[in-house]
Amino acid sequence: MTHASQQEIGSSKLFYAVSGAPQHDRQPHPETAKRVPAILAALDRVGVTAPAHADKLRLIQESRLATMDEITAVHDADYIQQLKDTAENKAQTVVADFDDPDGFTYMTRTSFDDALKASGAALALIDAVVEASKKRATGGEVPAGYSIARPPGHHATANQPMGFCLLNNVAIAARYAQQHHGLQKVMILDWDVHHGNGTNDLFYDDDTVLMVDMHEDGVWPGSGQLQETGTGRGQGYTINIPMPIGSGDAAARLAFDKIIQPAAIRFQPNIILISAGYDAHWRDPLEKLNFYSSTYHFLTKRVKQLSNKLCGGRLVMLMEGGYSLQGLSESVSESFLALLGEPSQHQPDTEVIEPIEAVWSQIAEIRKLHGLEQGMR
Repeated sequence: MTHASQQEIGSSKLFYAVSGAPQHDRQPHPETAKRVPAILAALDRVGVTAPAHADKLRLIQESRLATMDEITAVHDADYIQQLKDTAENKAQTVVADFDDPDGFTYMTRTSFDDALKASGAALALIDAVVEASKKRATGGEVPAGYSIARPPGHHATANQPMGFCLLNNVAIAARYAQQHHGLQKVMILDWDVHHGNGTNDLFYDDDTVLMVDMHEDGVWPGSGQLQETGTGRGQGYTINIPMPIGSGDAAARLAFDKIIQPAAIRFQPNIILISAGYDAHWRDPLEKLNFYSSTYHFLTKRVKQLSNKLCGGRLVMLMEGGYSLQGLSESVSESFLALLGEPSQHQPDTEVIEPIEAVWSQIAEIRKLHGLEQGMR
């Protein structure tokens, strides 16, 4: 990528990258190529475009593929070769989740390069954010990064595709931040409705990565129970927040205030990465949480405030799931608005009755399990 000028960094609030992978598509399938165009159209509707916000919003135009060294920091080399061979010789084909009622994981001829582009976009944003953090003027706010890219990544394990994911973008980004920028303590927050099992497993014994995952309790793929807290040196560095079915905006706010924020403050990360799924939205067809579009404004605003306080503003968000085109596109636009310091433009649009007693009970148990009760209001 080209280096941003001091003037660009001083005024920018958000770097973003787009990799829509239009040929990574198999209709009908929830992880569709229609997702990225729907998001871009929603951003245009709320006036969040680079031309309209030339002083605040900067599109990272220069795309690149993640290199083999960068992705094999996370994935087995044999697995990478298997993905490459499948794209070249067997696509279009189903590669995982053959019996999943929500949809299988597929590859087309472009899928391997598309996955490398999605990972590459994440790494380019880390470069941009880190560069900005070094150059920022005293008191200036470092721009965040946001990747609107697909295919998603958080279900991919070291050696298996899964859950529409081929390469684990956020895990690759975490290792890249550590190995190329010396940011040794990485916090990953995953708020996709599904548990990020791949990311969870890759860092389960690692005390340099704090993995916090807020997801629907008992949902596919079945992992992410609150008792899963890490192993060995990583004991206590995995925090799962299984949300009772029906949880919505109030539950998300409680989880952030009572678990996510104090855990981040205790860990003191050097950078925060977000696996930003939007399928906990009440409109999403796959699962049963009830976040509003504006819930994602709250979450994004608060995590940006945390990054400013704890790690010099270094924050990069990577898109994961979200399968209602309306819910997804509205929610991503809400995240953009929050990062630009602008108010929410989507009011709650349905009545949600949340299981608040069950939410409080779950939060209390997680706080006790992870020693987060001390010093909390």
